[in-house]
Amino acid sequence: MPKTDSLTIGALHNAIARLSPLRASMLALVCGVLTLFAFAPFQVWPVYVLAITLLVWLIDGARIQKKWRKAAFARGWFFGVGFTLASMHWLASPFLVEPEKHIYFIWMPLILMPAGLGLFFGLASFLAAHVWSRKPARIFALVVALSLTEWLRGHLFGGFPWNLPGTIWAPGSAISQLASVVGVWGLSVLTLFLATAPAALADFRRENFVTGRVLPIFAAAIFFSLSWGWGSARLTTPMGDDVVAMRLVDVGVPQTDKYPQDPTAQMEAARDILITYLDAMGDDFPDEPRIVVWPEAAVPITLLQDPNALDAVSARLGERILITGTPRIDRYAGQTPNWYNSLAVLTKNSRLRGAYAIYDKSRLVPFGELAAADFIPFGHSISGILPGALQRMATAGYTPGTPAQPIELPNGEKILPLICYEALFPQLVIKNSSEADFLINISIDSWFGGAIGPDQHFAQASFRAIESGKPLVRVANLGKSGLVDAFGREAPAAVLNFENDRWPVTVLDISARKTELTTTYSRFSNSLAVFILLIFSFICAIFGRQSR
Repeated sequence: MPKTDSLTIGALHNAIARLSPLRASMLALVCGVLTLFAFAPFQVWPVYVLAITLLVWLIDGARIQKKWRKAAFARGWFFGVGFTLASMHWLASPFLVEPEKHIYFIWMPLILMPAGLGLFFGLASFLAAHVWSRKPARIFALVVALSLTEWLRGHLFGGFPWNLPGTIWAPGSAISQLASVVGVWGLSVLTLFLATAPAALADFRRENFVTGRVLPIFAAAIFFSLSWGWGSARLTTPMGDDVVAMRLVDVGVPQTDKYPQDPTAQMEAARDILITYLDAMGDDFPDEPRIVVWPEAAVPITLLQDPNALDAVSARLGERILITGTPRIDRYAGQTPNWYNSLAVLTKNSRLRGAYAIYDKSRLVPFGELAAADFIPFGHSISGILPGALQRMATAGYTPGTPAQPIELPNGEKILPLICYEALFPQLVIKNSSEADFLINISIDSWFGGAIGPDQHFAQASFRAIESGKPLVRVANLGKSGLVDAFGREAPAAVLNFENDRWPVTVLDISARKTELTTTYSRFSNSLAVFILLIFSFICAIFGRQSR
């Protein structure tokens, strides 16, 4: 190996690739942890490039081990454990809301989930190692394998597509606009190509084939430079002139305050929370926004089945429209009552006629809304040692509704409802968003413990606006609320926050602009992403056949 190479990248590559199995696994774990800083709220994307590049070199080292299959899997698995534990540590927070009930199960989000989700990364490394080579084409093996396992992570067992590689780009940035063409999964495939490209600069070959080693990083640099230029131009597209004013209201009630243990205190809390929401939405003056939005399960009662509460809301609304989340119970579906996590549209006539429209959440959250036995393989066989749902009002779990369809409001505007983490799933949006004027996402982010979870949730939901070309209106209890335009940019809002005697109250007045954007992704879904993946697979097969 030439002297210059041995003193620089080649020496670093060899040092990493020749680590002992234990040290290699620990480095993989550290690399997974480092990816935390690539996602919201940090969005330092070069960290992700560094972490994935080192993972490629670690797999180089695995391939020279006698038991290379085991070594490759272990390095990928440790990377996945670090990734999951660092960027999703807040998953333990819901188990601390009522620790006397759930603390015994905290090992699930802190041990079981990182170990389980780490399997996807271990599988990717294992598969890639089978078609590995000493040539730069080996990076495409990992790109294809990781892309496939990230797709599986987003679909198996209900799916958990949190912090996909494509979300290292801040929503609303120039590069993030690629999601309007290939979706966030396609953007993830391209991002993995960029992240692995520097790894091609070094390998175990003694020959210094500069052209072949530099080609991947050169191609990635050219592609993303052109994409940046195209995305920057797209961000200058004029917005529509049709503006709809909305008022977003959140009473920042922690879960412990919302659901106290004492039954009398529960009734008092529900009353006080409802009064605070009614006060915060203001009076029905002609110059006030005509649409008011509250978050998921805003008030800890079955609002649609509480006549007094429904009367109070309807009277306060006047000529306005309220979109709110509320639990709903159906006592007539069978012997066991069915609980639904619902979005309801209310008007002044709702005291007499009930909700103007109802959407029951279709994609439920594991642990939070689904009992563990309902989504863990063979869960019902071992249900005695698994927790129920963490929701106080439906500990046996909610019943899923049918996928969302656009709802036409009384004033003629059309919305596509999304409750909580439904906003993580592109297919739930693009299938039915063409007829909607706005995406409405309501959520409870108080489960996240006030850490990085709410920022991640907001950022990932913002990609649905880019993919669909529709503005996203989001109201999250103790999370990040606001308006995201059709390009993923957070829009300005008039802030009317105030403090009441017990909780902070967030009131945002926004002006949402309708758009006539029709995105490529909304027409072709993941077809282009699959085409890109096939190209990468072809490169891996043709140029990586030798020197394996």
